[in-house]
Amino acid sequence: MFNINKAPGFLSATAVFLLILSACSADQPDNPGTEASAQSETGLKQAPDFEVTTIDGEVMSLEKSMENNKPLVVYFTASWCPTCARNWPALSEVYPEYEDKLDLVAIGIDPTDDEEVMRNLAEKEGFTFPSTKGYPNVMVDFGARSQATTVGVNRDGYIVFMKSNQALSSDEYRELFDELVN
Repeated sequence: MFNINKAPGFLSATAVFLLILSACSADQPDNPGTEASAQSETGLKQAPDFEVTTIDGEVMSLEKSMENNKPLVVYFTASWCPTCARNWPALSEVYPEYEDKLDLVAIGIDPTDDEEVMRNLAEKEGFTFPSTKGYPNVMVDFGARSQATTVGVNRDGYIVFMKSNQALSSDEYRELFDELVN
């Protein structure tokens, strides 16, 4: 007989698998994350603080962006995601135009997307933006329910937009980035 109490890794692996499975098929409206706690007077929700290390060794966090007085774009991605693959070229084209004005990090959602997988992907696809290995907990903390989700956080730490499971053009990214920096 299987004793679930003797297999603690089973539950966490199952939970992550179910999260990823649900993310693959989720089609969520464009609204700020539901898991963020504080709300501004304008109805915007506070983004959760996080800290991740990019595949190039740079530590990125909401707190660091706010200290630098920069808005932040978080892009939730996965190596196997076809919608993400359509966004990478647009992000790579647009990010260099804004890298002095805002912070951007592509955070992996799949724990099997380790540093080596993401480094190889970034090299193959020519990423110009910082990216990380899989940190699925950050996606959950933001209230994002799918990969290929772009979240914009203003200088005060509030979520301004959340575009879920969408392929966006370079011009659409420019519009979103302009909204944050202006």
